[in-house]
Amino acid sequence: MLEQYVSPSSKIIDLIGCLQVPLSAVQRGEEVMVVTDTNMDPLIWQAVMSVARSKGADPTLMMYTPRAHHTAEPTRAVAAALKGADIVVFLTTTALAHSEFSEQRGTKGVLLMEEATVEILTSPSCQLEPSDMDQILDNERWVREFWMLGGEVRVTTPAGTDLRATLVKTDKRSARPLGILERNGERRGAGTWPFGECRVTPLEGSGEGTVVWDICGHAPKGRYAQPVVLTVREGRVIRIEGGREAEGVRHYLETHGDENSYAAPAEISVGLNHKCTIMGTVRNDKKALGTAHIAIGRSDIGGTLVSATHFDGLMAAPTITVNGTTFIKDGVLQRKAPL
Repeated sequence: MLEQYVSPSSKIIDLIGCLQVPLSAVQRGEEVMVVTDTNMDPLIWQAVMSVARSKGADPTLMMYTPRAHHTAEPTRAVAAALKGADIVVFLTTTALAHSEFSEQRGTKGVLLMEEATVEILTSPSCQLEPSDMDQILDNERWVREFWMLGGEVRVTTPAGTDLRATLVKTDKRSARPLGILERNGERRGAGTWPFGECRVTPLEGSGEGTVVWDICGHAPKGRYAQPVVLTVREGRVIRIEGGREAEGVRHYLETHGDENSYAAPAEISVGLNHKCTIMGTVRNDKKALGTAHIAIGRSDIGGTLVSATHFDGLMAAPTITVNGTTFIKDGVLQRKAPL
């Protein structure tokens, strides 16, 4: 009966092995706060705390009941405890990223592992060698150069996406590629696990066109059997079409969203993890090389629009141009000497 809810206990051995890389920068004496909820598989937070402890850190577990939707705030007790931590691991079944709790982290290091499962954490996407990390980071740096150019970005896909938006010429709207929990001046860096994406926040109100999510999204769960088609006008989703999946997206936004939850695009991001395969989960699939995701709702890094939600939807084989220059074609990076 127990196997219906948690993974076999033997899996903790595999988990501890796969968590060595994302926690490799944890230092002796640091206080690591693991934030989780009662829907998370206990083996995962046990493994995270075990690895942190093995590095001489002092881990603390903060657990609360699950939030109703992604981007929802944790309990006040968790928010208050943030000031005592050096590193915070987001290990909840709904995303804490883009919440005020996350935005106000200050100089704390953050490791994002929301929606993680044993299947994801022991999959090839999380079995990365140092050479894999170097390859991903090098490609992140290359992609980010295009995000920082400013001007017009256009995203198209075989499924029917054709979206244009405006990029702001600044490095503030795209995260600097860093190793996980690496220091950036006085600020400890953030990282994600699985690893491997490069994102940008276009100018609010600039989106025009069509977005087709043909892989998966935050809701409903699993692979999308029928694509979800969004019509975007003046930076806002005005229509959501498709089958059961589109009904699920509409219901999610109507239940948990607000006026700004329909802003688009809140983020454009490309997956760069060459070991990642599609599993039908946002946490894993948005890292896969050859995919992209376009989010709606609250602005990502450097943006100005605040919303109750930030909703990711994934697309296969994107072609992306900036000011007419195609740097990704059908999901393939157009590097002269790709790694």
